[in-house]
Amino acid sequence: MIPAHLVETAGVWSYVLVFALTAGETSAFIGIVLPGETLILLAAALAGRGLLDPVALTAAVVVGGIAGDSLGYALGHWYEHRPGAQWLRRRARPGSRTGRARDFLVRRGGAAVFTGRFVGFVRSFLPFAAGALGMPYRQFLPYSASASLVWGTGSVLAGYFLGSSAERLLSTVGVAGATGVAAAAAIAAGLLIVRRIRRRTRRRSQAATRPAVARPFDRAA
Repeated sequence: MIPAHLVETAGVWSYVLVFALTAGETSAFIGIVLPGETLILLAAALAGRGLLDPVALTAAVVVGGIAGDSLGYALGHWYEHRPGAQWLRRRARPGSRTGRARDFLVRRGGAAVFTGRFVGFVRSFLPFAAGALGMPYRQFLPYSASASLVWGTGSVLAGYFLGSSAERLLSTVGVAGATGVAAAAAIAAGLLIVRRIRRRTRRRSQAATRPAVARPFDRAA
């Protein structure tokens, strides 16, 4: 448990830290090592004790998620044109985790961006893959923003209402168990709109004209 005086001393920097780590999860692949739900659950539990403002915390998480996704997308778009991109293509061989994330994105488009936010490794890699595969940013951003809103709000609410139980959960079951609890809460909200998003994406894909070229995402559109 984090001592109250440390949180009070940190002040606004507590929210800056949450924002930075949430953004880093998808822009710098921190989520491969440290799932974002762990930090969010703990911060939300502190909000439940009155040590943090839940509204400001939710804003930090949601904006951090959107910013991290956008930076990850930009890095992927930049990396696509670098010589080292050949390494990524080799890593994305069929059956590998990277390959499965790539194939999921190519098949599902915007719906993949939304649902990928709720799946650990996919969340960390998918924005980068979207940029590298040429997914238009104007298509990427709305799905990223809506997913970050649902995921961030759901995760904060879970930790807030669990209160001290969330802190005991973190110390008892560790990162994996806490991640599962937060993911379940967020997915429960997300599933209410995933079907509609998938149907809309399918209709748009059927109506769109196939482009003449080039990159994997374009060929799958």
